[in-house]
Amino acid sequence: MKWEQVTEYWQGLQPRERIALAIGGVAVLFAMFYFLLWQPLMNARVEMQREVQQQRELLQWMRNAAAEAKALRGTSAPSGGKKGLGGQSLLSLVDSTAKRQGLGNAMKRLEPDGGEVRVWFEGAAFDRLAGWLQVLARENGVRVISATVERSDVPGGVDARLRLGEGEK
Repeated sequence: MKWEQVTEYWQGLQPRERIALAIGGVAVLFAMFYFLLWQPLMNARVEMQREVQQQRELLQWMRNAAAEAKALRGTSAPSGGKKGLGGQSLLSLVDSTAKRQGLGNAMKRLEPDGGEVRVWFEGAAFDRLAGWLQVLARENGVRVISATVERSDVPGGVDARLRLGEGEK
């Protein structure tokens, strides 16, 4: 359609039809602006704000976990005061103490690895897990060789993979 045809069509309309068509055109332009530009921008803004808040919460949790891990790393069994394994294997000690600390349901896997033990937790309460590791270190001389701890979907909970061993190295 050429511009001359549009102009001729416009000239052929009654004044009331021109006004109605102009108002309709403005309404369509406003709707297109709103639905194609404004609303997607506002939705993206709200989503970004939500993501920033989640990242801030995760950062605060990580800072708290780091401080607690640093505090746990600083605790060691006093020489001559530790009890040792008390005649039981490291595997059975880890299993029994975890259950006593209320971590039995969260413990998903426990396996020996030479003189060490690997243990996996899912949805474990972080406070209980940290307390359990502290008790193991202080009372039995068990040390954490490696640990991978991630935030779980459970509030205050973590998923953890630990490698534990006897004594200090």
